[in-house]
Amino acid sequence: MKSFKLTLLALVILLTAACSNTKTVAVTETHMAENYPRVDGSTANMPMMAQIRSSFLSEDLVESENNTEVTTTDYAWRNLINGNADLLLVYEPSSETKKIIDESPVKLKVTPIGVDALVFIVNQNNKVKNLTTENIRDIYTEKITNWKDLGGEDQKIEAYQRVLNSGSQTLFLNLVMKDVKPVDAPVKYRIEGMDGLIETLASYNDAGNSIGYSVFYYAKKMYAVPGLELISVDGITPSDETIGNGQYPFLNQYYLVIREDTPTDSETMKLYNYILSDKGKEDIKKAGYIPVKK
Repeated sequence: MKSFKLTLLALVILLTAACSNTKTVAVTETHMAENYPRVDGSTANMPMMAQIRSSFLSEDLVESENNTEVTTTDYAWRNLINGNADLLLVYEPSSETKKIIDESPVKLKVTPIGVDALVFIVNQNNKVKNLTTENIRDIYTEKITNWKDLGGEDQKIEAYQRVLNSGSQTLFLNLVMKDVKPVDAPVKYRIEGMDGLIETLASYNDAGNSIGYSVFYYAKKMYAVPGLELISVDGITPSDETIGNGQYPFLNQYYLVIREDTPTDSETMKLYNYILSDKGKEDIKKAGYIPVKK
């Protein structure tokens, strides 16, 4: 009988240890696709979104890419305010949308997580390889209308802009033009999508007289088109290095955003914390982006 009691006690200890070990293994939480937060943001952030989703869910990257959609910058900010999104990976909103955010009772938690840049795109055969900030302002206010005045061919400058409230148009106005108002470009010179602007510039390859702008990641890594190149500004060529070290002049951050009232035990908060973790930062780098320096 005594021997039986000792054996029973030993069994209890073994079972307790087994349960304890099971709990230790379960610390690594499994996240399900059906519970994944509604993530929205900017077009140029889509590869990062897909990489983060893939790692967070242990999902195949191609599947994550297929499951990644955005409504674009301004709509994403408004979707978060209106409750139609849970988390954003996004560029700066337009002044119009900033006003909506400021006037909304919904408070947002905005955290910069990476840096990009506004870049200017020309034909690779254009003799002009560098523009100053003042040159660019003069082009977009039509003080300069011919490439010969900048050391190029005797050709009319075809200067394209993005539509108002698009992400890159907001950056163009804030980073480059500042308090200088660009010309009100005709409809044919205002392009709706980021891909549309690059395709339009590419269609001028034979003439080589067009100029436009986009964000570095999109123009260099997502939608690079043969025959076009990124021009240097104030003597600095945009690259991972010059953007990362702050040399290139037109730098912009992108942000991780949630509502301040997001429940601490929600999947959204878990994803938010993951993105800010070392693993999340590695995902940002793996996708080819430049994290902010702490």
